[in-house]
Amino acid sequence: MKNLSGKYVLVTGAASGIGRLMALSFAAEGAHCVICDINEKGLAAVKKEIEAKGRNAHSYACDISDENAVEKVLKKIDQDIPRLDVLVNNAGIVLGKTILELSISDIKKTMDVNFFGHVLFTKHFLPDMIKRNSGNIVNISSSAGLQGFPRAADYNASKFAEVGFTEALRLELKKMKCRGIKTTLVCPYVIDTGMFNGFKPLIMNPVLKPEYVVKKVVKAVKKDAPMLTIPFSVNLTLMMKLFPVGFADWLLGAMGMTTAMDGFKGKKG
Repeated sequence: MKNLSGKYVLVTGAASGIGRLMALSFAAEGAHCVICDINEKGLAAVKKEIEAKGRNAHSYACDISDENAVEKVLKKIDQDIPRLDVLVNNAGIVLGKTILELSISDIKKTMDVNFFGHVLFTKHFLPDMIKRNSGNIVNISSSAGLQGFPRAADYNASKFAEVGFTEALRLELKKMKCRGIKTTLVCPYVIDTGMFNGFKPLIMNPVLKPEYVVKKVVKAVKKDAPMLTIPFSVNLTLMMKLFPVGFADWLLGAMGMTTAMDGFKGKKG
């Protein structure tokens, strides 16, 4: 497996949740961490945690839905580090509103954070990775990028976009013969970070522990795995597309998918 010691790893959405744990895990692997988040206070705390482990950390407060702010931060990052070896596009939000409740600005905000923000970081660092024919791009999507469900239309749209973008990127890199650059698409089920407070777990599918998910992601990066679904049963979602729509909808309802977000509260603060 790939040795991450001395590598420069950037994680967006690193102030809390799996972003924080991934930054700490990459630091434990010996990587130089570059962390980015809109939460400046939380970001500073994570930076201290990383440095307490004797590793280097560069932190940048940034709203990745703001293209101008992203451009400024990326220029600063370029000045501060010699290269980027691993990009982890992790930042995300979920609103939990019905389609009728969602405003156009709500949908744009979700897309800007969950998708276009990731695209901005990818587009910026990709040319240098191609020049060196080396690097890893890790896009954190979701099982929600494989199957739509009520009260998540904007979230589903952003995560489906992430899946399509990552698959196209992988194939374009192969076509360009840039086989030294690896992409990893991560599609986890709901993770117990507070982001989905009020979500009712599906039958036989308890919410995932963040430590477990992060361990799997870091291992996938070290193995250059093209796709990671957590748990493996997420792959059954893809099989649903083979069923008649009526039967698939009934099955999703029986599993609890259509009512899972009815009690959604989300992350406060």
